[in-house]
Amino acid sequence: MDRSLRAELMDEVDDVWSETIRHLPLVAGLQDQARGVSEFGAVIRTGDRGSEGMGFGRGRSERTSIAAAGGHLRIDRIANPDVIIRKGDKVVALDRGGTPAFEILSVDDRSHLRLICELGDA
Repeated sequence: MDRSLRAELMDEVDDVWSETIRHLPLVAGLQDQARGVSEFGAVIRTGDRGSEGMGFGRGRSERTSIAAAGGHLRIDRIANPDVIIRKGDKVVALDRGGTPAFEILSVDDRSHLRLICELGDA
C-alpha cells in the first residue's frame, strides 16, 4: 500500500475512533518512576468476540469461551513517539462512561505504524 495513502487512512480512522487514554505505567504493581503518567488519543476497541469458540456436540454449549472484557488498544507511533507501554501497565478510557480501566496483557511493537496492545480487566 502506498505510504501516503496508509497515513491518510490511519488519520481518518483515528479521527472517527480515537479517544483519550490515560496511561499508568507500573512496575510490579507500583507506579514506574522512570515513565510518567501520560494522556493521548488512541483507538481502543472492546468487546472482542474473536475468541468465541463454537462447539457442537454432546456436552458442549454453543459458546465454549467468551471474552467477557478486554479488547485492543492501537496507538499511532508517529503521533505518540514517546509513549512506552509494557505488559502490566494500566490504561484508563477517559471518554467512556465510568472511565473503565484495563490492564495491558501484551504489547506488539513489530509494526512501525502502531503499537498494538491486548487489554484485560484491571
